[in-house]
Amino acid sequence: MAKPFTAADAARVRDAAAEALEEHHVPGLAVGVVAGGVVAGGELAYAEGFGRADIESGRKQDPALRQRIGSITKTMTALCAMALVDEGRLALDNRLLDHIPELVCHGDGASITVRHLLTHTSGIGEVPMPEDARKPDGTLWSDEPDDDVLGMFPRGVTIDVAPGSKWAYANFGYALLGEIVARVEGAHISDVLRRRIFDPLGMTNTDLLDRPHPDLTTGYHRSPDEDARELSARAGIDVPDEPTVDGHNIRGRYQYVRGGGACGAVQSTVPDMARYASALLRRGAGIVRPATFDAMTAPQWCPDDRLESWGLSFQRFDRMGRRVFGHGGGVFGGWNSMLMMSPADDRAIVVHANCTFAEFEKVHTRILAATLEATPPQLAGAPAPEIVAAAPGVYEATPGALTNFRIITGIGRLQIKADGNGLVLYARRGPWKRGVRLFPADLADPAFLYIDDDAVEPSRLALLRDGDRITGLRCDRLVEMVRTDQVAPWA
Repeated sequence: MAKPFTAADAARVRDAAAEALEEHHVPGLAVGVVAGGVVAGGELAYAEGFGRADIESGRKQDPALRQRIGSITKTMTALCAMALVDEGRLALDNRLLDHIPELVCHGDGASITVRHLLTHTSGIGEVPMPEDARKPDGTLWSDEPDDDVLGMFPRGVTIDVAPGSKWAYANFGYALLGEIVARVEGAHISDVLRRRIFDPLGMTNTDLLDRPHPDLTTGYHRSPDEDARELSARAGIDVPDEPTVDGHNIRGRYQYVRGGGACGAVQSTVPDMARYASALLRRGAGIVRPATFDAMTAPQWCPDDRLESWGLSFQRFDRMGRRVFGHGGGVFGGWNSMLMMSPADDRAIVVHANCTFAEFEKVHTRILAATLEATPPQLAGAPAPEIVAAAPGVYEATPGALTNFRIITGIGRLQIKADGNGLVLYARRGPWKRGVRLFPADLADPAFLYIDDDAVEPSRLALLRDGDRITGLRCDRLVEMVRTDQVAPWA
């Protein structure tokens, strides 16, 4: 049985959220904690708003205000798909083109299954076609409401790698999954989510209508960093300087998710998301069968169980010694959200920020640590001498330009370099660009390391060995790279 959520617990979460708000200059945060797996009488164990829902007007942030929860929507779309599996109306091995035969695929689209779409292993990349990579935002976002899923693929969709061979986060895969669900149900995906999830759980302030709402917080974003500007310049794209409203945050505009929104258009509130989290802690609470829900949170794409892995829609993490699951969401303009469940503690957190910013993971991980009263691992020592000798070199992503889009734009190639104190990891861009030190993470496996990336919970890295030789690496966020001798070290 879960221990009660006390006033001391609430104070600890409150302090963590308030400190994160100030440290990262977040306009507003709304935080909720579910304890015990049941939202008794519709009340949360804890809910509080911090900062502003709208900076210019001074409107205060409040848990009852709406948030665009972005890709957390995918878990709802997946639950509806799995409910159809329970009913025998859909199968995980059904083929995409059997349900959407008019979709034009460039590559092995005939092999893509529902399972591939659920696990982000369909071979579909960040954008439908290579020529879309120059302006990827235009393929997913629109200035006008847009329910036409096939309209997202006017020239078809490129299958970048063989289905089932590689993990790559795919918004467009979930847009297609939502279309499959809608066709099987004979209803718009927004009505399917309402009937199967929102109404049964009493989520009265939640919908997939994707429209501005008077109770929606104002979204903000940050100026592009030097890496983003460099990539834009390389693509010939001019990045205008936008004025901030407070020295940090830029007011965003409402853009619609294209294709019906199954990949990321739900709006909700902290109390409603607490009802959803409670259902997830109770193994689906009737939305799907308990055994079906267990399969959704079990490892489905898991090269190394010590690293982040993926179930059927749900991301699986190791956080402060606990196995947790959940999903995050980011919306252009913007909003960031995180929903995370720790079954061992019978706790869940909901974190809503009305801003898109790179440090959001530090914010929600700090709040999770406070909720669980957990201590992140301590970093100490140097990697084993044989690892220090063998690991230095350059590493690059496995083949697939569109499925590598986030790796290329986020970190690029990696280099490991030895110095007098051990090993330092460098990235071409992103937070590891100037070097982060590697520390031992598992005394039983000297090739498993922590990355000292100034996070609340350090990222993890596993070196891949063939005898005494290091051939590649894996790290959190399901990044996999191979060692290359064709690129010169730069650090």
